Amino acid sequence: MSKFSDSLVSDETLPEEIQNYKPISPMATLSLLCGIAGVIAAITVVDLGWAFAAVPAIAAVLGFRGLRSIKRYDMAGRGAAKLGIVVSTLALLGGTGYYVYYLKTAIPPGYAEITYEPLQTATPEAADSSAKALDGKKIYLRGYIYPTNQSTGIKTFMLCRDNGTCCFGGQPKLTDMVEVKLQEPLTLDYTSSLHGVGGVFRVKSEGAGKLGTVVYHIDNADVLH
Repeated sequence: MSKFSDSLVSDETLPEEIQNYKPISPMATLSLLCGIAGVIAAITVVDLGWAFAAVPAIAAVLGFRGLRSIKRYDMAGRGAAKLGIVVSTLALLGGTGYYVYYLKTAIPPGYAEITYEPLQTATPEAADSSAKALDGKKIYLRGYIYPTNQSTGIKTFMLCRDNGTCCFGGQPKLTDMVEVKLQEPLTLDYTSSLHGVGGVFRVKSEGAGKLGTVVYHIDNADVLH
């Protein structure tokens, strides 16, 4: 009885496709999917910034780990793993090159790029010396548009540091928002993407609708990305 049972389950009695079957490495599949996601991240690198690199980097790591598991456990998926590594490497190199080019060409001559750090102060009602030193100078600042009822033909808007605050309509910190007035005839349509704005920086307390008094402003903005 034992010999008969063994013969029923022996490899020779199984179909050839089942005998030759090898499980596909999950890491190889994930590497290819993440590699494709890395290409998308590279295309949108202007919005994501250097954070885009995390996606193709993860894809490459998964690809190499997939190749290792394929060799060790005699699994399938070597082509997917290799393709994931190639696609993720191209995405990383292409995205990095494009973003470096963008950073070098986005800011026109005569403009100084700033961050929100010089605008931070312990007393929001009065700008500190680091912010006042920028008053009257041409600056370039990146941020997110605070949503309002107007979605097209925008000439004046609030540029905020945090896209989370903007997207959920929360109240930004006074030191994290700058009112922007575009130079005629420039207008802007609302998007949730990161924007770069260049114009004359001003420190002055003025009202800005439901957001209340705003201390920082970019007037006569003529650079818009």
